[in-house]
Formats: sequence, C-alpha cells, structure tokens
Amino acid sequence: MSYSVLEPAKLERTREDSGRAVRRRSPLWLLLLFILVGFSIAVGVSLLAGSSPFGVLIVAAVIGMAVPLVILMIQAAPEALANARVLARNWTWWHPLWFFIFFSMLVFRIRDVGEAKANPLDAYAMIRILPEAFVSLTLIVRLILKKPNWLGALFRGIPGAMAIYCLVCLATTAWSVNASWTAYKSLEFLADVSLLAAIVASAEGFFTYKNLVDWTLTFYGLSLVGVWINLPIWPTEAMDGGRLTGVIPVEASNSVGTSGGVLAIVALCRLLPVFGAVKNRAWYLLLLIFGLVSMVLSKTRNSEAAFIFAVALIVLLSPRLRRIALWGSVAIAPLVTVAILLNNRLLGYAWDLVLSVAERDQSDAAIGSLSGRTAWWAYGIEQLMHHPFTGLGAYAAGRFAVLGKLGVGSAAMMHSDWIEILIGTSIWGLIPFAGALIAAWWYLYRCIRSDVFSPDQRQLGLELFALLGMLTMHSFFNDELSWHCPLLYFAILGYAEFVRVHRKTQLSYALERRS
Repeated sequence: MSYSVLEPAKLERTREDSGRAVRRRSPLWLLLLFILVGFSIAVGVSLLAGSSPFGVLIVAAVIGMAVPLVILMIQAAPEALANARVLARNWTWWHPLWFFIFFSMLVFRIRDVGEAKANPLDAYAMIRILPEAFVSLTLIVRLILKKPNWLGALFRGIPGAMAIYCLVCLATTAWSVNASWTAYKSLEFLADVSLLAAIVASAEGFFTYKNLVDWTLTFYGLSLVGVWINLPIWPTEAMDGGRLTGVIPVEASNSVGTSGGVLAIVALCRLLPVFGAVKNRAWYLLLLIFGLVSMVLSKTRNSEAAFIFAVALIVLLSPRLRRIALWGSVAIAPLVTVAILLNNRLLGYAWDLVLSVAERDQSDAAIGSLSGRTAWWAYGIEQLMHHPFTGLGAYAAGRFAVLGKLGVGSAAMMHSDWIEILIGTSIWGLIPFAGALIAAWWYLYRCIRSDVFSPDQRQLGLELFALLGMLTMHSFFNDELSWHCPLLYFAILGYAEFVRVHRKTQLSYALERRS
C-alpha cells in the first residue's frame, strides 16, 4: 500500500521538477531567440537602409513581419526536432556515406584551367577525393562481405542505365583531351551510382526511400543555412552583384536558387498533400518561406521558371488544386478586366515588371545569349563535329576543349547537362543517360496514378515527380544531373526503381492469384 501511495507522489514531484526545469530553460531559449532576431534586424538595416530609395521601407516591412515569423519559428521548432529524431532513430550504414558524398561536393576555391592542369591534386582537391575514397573502400568491403551484394543492383533497372553511362564515360578516357581528368571523374561518378545501387539492394521498402529523400533535403537546408550565415560576415561578397551567393563554402547563385526552389516545392507538397493529411504544418510553412526568400534573393531565372513549372505539375496532378485554380481564375478574371478598363496602363506596368525581373539588369545581348551560354554551346558543338562518333572525353571536353579555349577557364562546366554529355561522349553516353531520366518520369507517374501503391507512397511519388520536373528543366541551363554528385536526382532514381520493382511484383502476384 505504501508503494501505491508514494509512487504517484514521486510522479507528481517528477512532473513538477521537469516543469520547473522547462520554465528555467525557457527564458534562456527566448533570450537567445530575441538576440538572434535583433541581430538579424540590425544586419538588415545596415544592408538595406542605404542600398535603395526604398531600403527603409523594406526594413520596416521586415521588422513588421519579424513578430509573426518568430511565433512561427517557436511553433515549428518542436516539429523540426521530431523530424530529426525520426532520422536519428532510423540511422543506418548508408547515412554517413551519403553525407560524405555531400561533403565532397563542397567547393572552397575557384581555379581556372591552367591551375587545374598544373596542380590537379592540391590541398582543396583532397577534401573532395578523401571522402569519395572512403565511400568507395566501404562499398568494396561491403560487397566482399555481401552486406549487401549490390553488384546485381548496379546493372539492373534504372541504376543499370546510369552504370552503363558511367562505363561509356570511362571508355572515352582512351581519346580524351585530358585522360586523367576523364578517368577520375568517371570513376567518381561510378562510385556515386554504386552507392545508390547499394542502397537499393539493401532497402527495406518504402520507408528507406522516404528516409533517403529527407536526409538529402537536410543537406539542401544546411547548405542554405550556411549561405545565410555568410551574409552578415561578408555582406558584399554574399550579395555578389545583388544576388545571394555562398562565400565559404563557395556556392553560386544558381545553386542557391535551386536549393531554395527544392525546399519550397517539398514544403508546398506537404502543406497541400494530394494523398493523406497535413503533418507538421508550422515546420513546412517556415520551410516554404525560407526556400522562397532564398530563391528570390538569388535572382536565378531558370530556378524561378523551373519552380513555376514544378508548381504547375502539382496543380495538374491534384484534383483539389485544379478546382481551386479554376475557380480562382474565374473569380479574379472580372476584377482584372475592370481594372484594365479603368486604367489601360496596367498591362504595360505588369509587362515592364516581368521584363525587369527577367532582364536582371543585363543587356539585351547578354539576355539573348543566355548569359553567354549559347556561345559556349555553339563552340562546343563545333568542336564535337571534329569527333562526331567519339566525343572529346567525358567531363574534360567542356572545361578543357571549349571553356579553356574561349578564355572562360574559371567556369568548370558547360551549364547544360545535355551539351556536356554530348560533346564528351557523343550519342553513346546520351542514350543510357536519357533512358534513366525517361524511365524515372514514367514510373513516378505510374506511381501517382496507380491504386497499387499506398497514399504515402503516391504522395512521395508526387513530390519527387514535381522535383524531377524542376531538375529536368534546370538541366538544360545547368549541370544538375550529370555532375558529381546529383544527390536529389539519385534519390529520385532510387524511388523510381522501387516503384518499378514493386509494381512488377504486385502485377506478378495478381496474375498468380488469377491463375
């Protein structure tokens, strides 16, 4: 009896003690939060107040939004921690390897073609090579131990198409304009594809791929947080040309825009799910704002256009959003018509606004050449015509045979996956690479439309379908899919492979039952 009496008392004391501890900690957290907000406002005032005629108004608007934003951050923090705990509980062998791949992608210096040729293995290059070497060694050991035996998965299905592409790239070493560069880059990309195959071979179903996607999105978030941390430390460099840019590590405005767009698309999909219910509303609303602001400040036109395209895909595949878009257009159309009739200059103002965003203070010549890309591409195709059946060497053709000769050796890539692959490998690398992309589109669409898959599986399929739309559109103007290492694209390919195998298994099971 004494135990039953004393136990509730101890339980009450425990609750009171924990409540007092929470109350003791709360002022500290609130104090740190308000210090952070105050510091951000001060930085905003110093950066914007004198930067434009409307700088003070912009700062005033930011301060006005600070209070609801702080409230949203307080609500989102527990949801973010819950998501982090889910990732921590499901930590497995491939998580650190995936992180090492991400770490090896970080850039800490920019060098031109001459420096790359003279000293290809400088200290910064080792930051890239050592994590990749550790991943490769781990994969070899796990293959020997058959934990898992991933070699079969490497040459089957969608990863198999990517593996064939890597072997074609490796074959071009024999005639490459820079053989050692082609050999290393091809082997590096093959190691990345091998890690994807190992994850596919060891996957325990849908949750593995959901975990893989969330872990990958974490890297996008961390990279953007790093960019924003750079802003108060190096304000001039971080707003290079008025565009948000990463300083340390180096992250181009295009990359910042892509990361912001990716986070915004995922947040939008999870705030307006087609399948299932909304979860962690405050966290994803905060993520949506963070992604959109980062994308807008990067002033990356192709990321903004790709984001709009991805949103259009989401609307088309969602009956509820289609109805909202239809009836919203019907409701707004009369108001717009009346406004135009009352002031016929509105269309001109709107058109000028669109042009100002698209031009980004560039000349007509720069816009017409897509910031110089068309000249690079034309010269690249001209060089390819001298070697139409072989290409000039994967990963080396663009940098050494085109950009170096054009005097833009500081650019590392051709700013188009398709031109890069074509001039490097001719059509032989283009065929398997495009095949993997088309297969991913097809199987993700089948996942969304098929009742064979659960609502959670179809919802993830929709998110990845929209992200694939953004990456595909972006790939025509940047190297998003073929350069070390497209982690998000690989996660999408992995889930598409899961859909392919799962659907095939379900259809075989249905045929067996009928027979």
